[in-house]
Amino acid sequence: MTKQQLIAVFAAMILTSALVSAATVWGSLWLVNKSHQQTSADSWVESSPLAFLAQDPSQANQPSFHPLEKVVLSVQGKRQTHFVMLEVAVETRRPQRIANINDYMPVVRNALLKLFSDKTYDDLRQDGAIELLQNEIKQTVLLAFQKTDIVRDIDDVLLTKYVVQ
Repeated sequence: MTKQQLIAVFAAMILTSALVSAATVWGSLWLVNKSHQQTSADSWVESSPLAFLAQDPSQANQPSFHPLEKVVLSVQGKRQTHFVMLEVAVETRRPQRIANINDYMPVVRNALLKLFSDKTYDDLRQDGAIELLQNEIKQTVLLAFQKTDIVRDIDDVLLTKYVVQ
């Protein structure tokens, strides 16, 4: 074989390899999309790294809010004990992945109990306390879920109800 023939064979092999690879990727993506259309919402595709292929583009950026159970805590005042009632909601764009978030409520309650153990009634009633408390609660809830897979699906933590009595 001459040098020109070797180069031509090598180029043909590279071209064939690229075409086969492209056809394999295209066929795999087509099959994943087709199988997703035929299966339920709980298909294996949505929990795989290829989940972006199965998402409906019109709903991909729509936030969903999941309310957590309300939490009632006590804080010390100057003369008496006061109670704080909190309702917290978690914002996500993947609600199916946080369906069992309420199973972790004991962890969330424990984290909030620790947060409020250092608070006093006067701390909660001062100007700007709600904004500061909102940020502290968000960080506390995210830390509570840090050891779980749920944390990556939480986009924001909102304080939806706050009552101090």
